[in-house]
Amino acid sequence: MNLITFLSKFGQNSGGKLKVKKVFETVFIYGVALFLFLIFDLLLNQFTDSVIFTFTLTIFILLIFQPYLIHWLKKLFLRRSYLLATKAQRLLEKLNSDLNKATYFDEVTGLLFKTFDALFLEQPYIFYILEDDKYYPAHYHNVFDEELLAFDLKSEYLAGISLNSLFVSQLSKTKLPSEFIEQAKRAELVHLLPFQGHNQIFAMLLINAQKIPFLGEREAWKIFEKIQRKAGLILENTALIVDLKNRNYQVHKLLEVGQKILSSFDIKQILDFILQTLRKVAHYDAAAIFLFDERSGEIKNINYDGYPAHVIENLHLKVGEGSIGWVVQNKTLDVIDDVRKADHYYCLRDATRSQCSIPLIFDDKVLGVICLESDRLSYFNQQMVEMLQLFSQMAAIAIHNANQFKILLEKQALEHELINASQIQKALLVQRFPRVGGLSISAVNIPSKIVSGDLYDVIKYDETTVGLAIGDVSGKGAPAAITMALVLAGLRSQRQFFMTTCDVIYRLNNLLYESSLEGNYVSFFYALVSTQKNCVIFTNAGHNPPIILRKDDHVERMKDGGIVLGFQPNINFKQKEFEFNAGDIILMYTDGITEAMNEQEEEFGEERLIEVLKKNRHLSVYELRQKIIQEVQQFSNKKEYEDDMTLVLCKYE
Repeated sequence: MNLITFLSKFGQNSGGKLKVKKVFETVFIYGVALFLFLIFDLLLNQFTDSVIFTFTLTIFILLIFQPYLIHWLKKLFLRRSYLLATKAQRLLEKLNSDLNKATYFDEVTGLLFKTFDALFLEQPYIFYILEDDKYYPAHYHNVFDEELLAFDLKSEYLAGISLNSLFVSQLSKTKLPSEFIEQAKRAELVHLLPFQGHNQIFAMLLINAQKIPFLGEREAWKIFEKIQRKAGLILENTALIVDLKNRNYQVHKLLEVGQKILSSFDIKQILDFILQTLRKVAHYDAAAIFLFDERSGEIKNINYDGYPAHVIENLHLKVGEGSIGWVVQNKTLDVIDDVRKADHYYCLRDATRSQCSIPLIFDDKVLGVICLESDRLSYFNQQMVEMLQLFSQMAAIAIHNANQFKILLEKQALEHELINASQIQKALLVQRFPRVGGLSISAVNIPSKIVSGDLYDVIKYDETTVGLAIGDVSGKGAPAAITMALVLAGLRSQRQFFMTTCDVIYRLNNLLYESSLEGNYVSFFYALVSTQKNCVIFTNAGHNPPIILRKDDHVERMKDGGIVLGFQPNINFKQKEFEFNAGDIILMYTDGITEAMNEQEEEFGEERLIEVLKKNRHLSVYELRQKIIQEVQQFSNKKEYEDDMTLVLCKYE
């Protein structure tokens, strides 16, 4: 490798900005090499008078031994740089080898953080990992600016960076906020090293690359780039496993809370149990549950953990006071990423940096507030807030039951009151349907009892792709409703990843098999609809085959996939692709529609359903949905339905 090539490689690795020290080291090495060349030239001239022969032979020998000469000269004259580069190469080689063996998210991050701290011993850096469409500072070193660490960095800020890019020399080339870039520059963090995931940048290293000890060392840098290419993928894969396990654990804890509510009317005992459970799933630093007395207008603490006793016990809040009072007044949750910047935050702990307050609402009345605090900035992300909302609904039901019932009721009657469709299931099911390309989407779920075992979901992935899901849980009552929540949670935990439909079904099947009771199964259908490719890719896990009504009234049924979910683990499901063009309609339904019976015990049936669809295809999806339900109701002529009814309609305008 000649001088020009070496400097070229050197410059690329540093983002085009060479450090003066590195330039002098390079010139020094080549100066020594030139000096040796002159000595060699003089020695050869003693045996031959041909200058050209001597020069050619010398160049030839020098080119052969040049890499060894440079290595030896660096080791001899630039010992410190040589030792740093050698140490860095050893660390990176070990990290590269260890990553191939790592299987858990904490194991992968631990290897990365330990190696980075050793590589960048004296310099600051921040390592970000993607979670819920935001990059959070998973690890940082020699960075003391809390405001810089607290920035809300959305995934869209890096959307313009190619997945093949391994170095961003100027932060201004990204969509990162200018305020963040300025603060990063003040902390000498001026370069970005992306770690690519499957279809997005999953992690990134914010650092000053010019100060990296092994900058310009070709072999060490080549290993680092190899780590960049695979570490992001490994992090993304292991993070998905962690997320599924967390969801599974959270559902189990919800089941425990539900059982506790069923077995006790002692409100303090129940709320204490909820706090204990939240500590395990949310890992808060302090938490309290407050009850609102509508007659006096006071907000009184009932349970607390992590606060000084004398502070919390003497606390008397009114509506509108502090974050708790604000939540009661506005009937909405309040997430504060940095309490030092919140005007309505009431300080109870000096160490608190972020807070989440969630109202306990039953029948549109605020019964109280769950308040959690963390010593970390921006601790409460979207996924955690969704989980806390489920626990708050349980707590609201517990408070309502304790207030309303003074004597024990039969367990079945309490279960009937416990899981209220308007409180839990309507909150879980999508009510506002996204607009994707030319697609119009609508759905409805009508439970036969108070709770439903049917489910549907609509997930927008981008401006041209939407995921459609429908399912039917075996059984009735609370177990079916909780299984329905588990399936939805498992499906939504995968929404940030563009996976094949058969992979999604495979993961849901294993999650359900491990988490649900024996004999509790789910028929399920999942499809990805793309207006860019004009196609629908689907997997049917034992569900009623959805219908595609073509523009010319031809009907196709989406049958392929596999067996119902939760029956056996590690089942390989199939997926299939159909064309889906303008004028086509997808109709997904549960058997409560087709098996609705009239007085003669005749079923409504699939043929009647298709006929209604054909006759009313000119209607909007909402009107068409209403028309189908109306036809089923008129056919059965019953006030109560024997089974839940669910419809999902998708029309390509």
